[in-house]
Amino acid sequence: MKLKIIFANVLQGMIHLGFNEKKENILGGFHPEKYIEYFSASKPDILCLAESVIDDGNGNSSFIAELSKRCDLPYYKNLPGEKAWLVKDKFYGLSICSKFPFLEYEVSKLANPKIETIRPNGEHWIMHDKYIQKVSLELEQGKSVKIINTHMFPFQHFGKHFWDDEFASYRRQWAKMLASEDELSIVAGDFNTVDITISDAFPELQIGDKLQSIVSYDGQKYQPKYPYATQIEYILTTKDFKVLSAKEDMCFSDHPFLIAEVEV
Repeated sequence: MKLKIIFANVLQGMIHLGFNEKKENILGGFHPEKYIEYFSASKPDILCLAESVIDDGNGNSSFIAELSKRCDLPYYKNLPGEKAWLVKDKFYGLSICSKFPFLEYEVSKLANPKIETIRPNGEHWIMHDKYIQKVSLELEQGKSVKIINTHMFPFQHFGKHFWDDEFASYRRQWAKMLASEDELSIVAGDFNTVDITISDAFPELQIGDKLQSIVSYDGQKYQPKYPYATQIEYILTTKDFKVLSAKEDMCFSDHPFLIAEVEV
């Protein structure tokens, strides 16, 4: 059976136009309809989103409701996080949309080290909570697959790295939540792995052994605000999946979309 999977950080529905001379984002307004048009044309079977546009703290989303209808992805779950900082009166969070029925759905909160920092503008930041969505999907031919969607902590904004030794205990906890034992699984997410491969940043995931990374790209092409090559987004699968095609596509967001077709 073939599956088309997309992971995308959709920048709260904003349009990204590039960077100014200070390497600050230039934005072109709130246009969630452009994302809907793109995904509708792409025809995914499974769509995982970070920074999804959510209307309220209960998880209602007119964006996802319209996307679901236009993309023929009738099954979906939204997980609101914080209030959006780019769009007034909205929340942002995680969404999973699927052609296939949900057998189970659960949300897990990642262990949070609660790091604090003073930003250059004088703001006092405390690391916000982050979560994982987990869905078991009923595929055709009696098969099921677990989809795990996440957006992990931006340690780089706190002058730290989650791959530092001091956070080893956190990584072990996160790995147990992300890497399913003996289950057909797809893990998608924005891992915030700045300046390092996910294999080196997160050895507890056992990539190359338990999981495989199926889309690779040169992060320096898309994140010039960082002075080094980096890949932040990943689609990981258990090794039961055969990769038929894999690519990234940079459009609308400040993050590339990851697109893969697999056979299982």
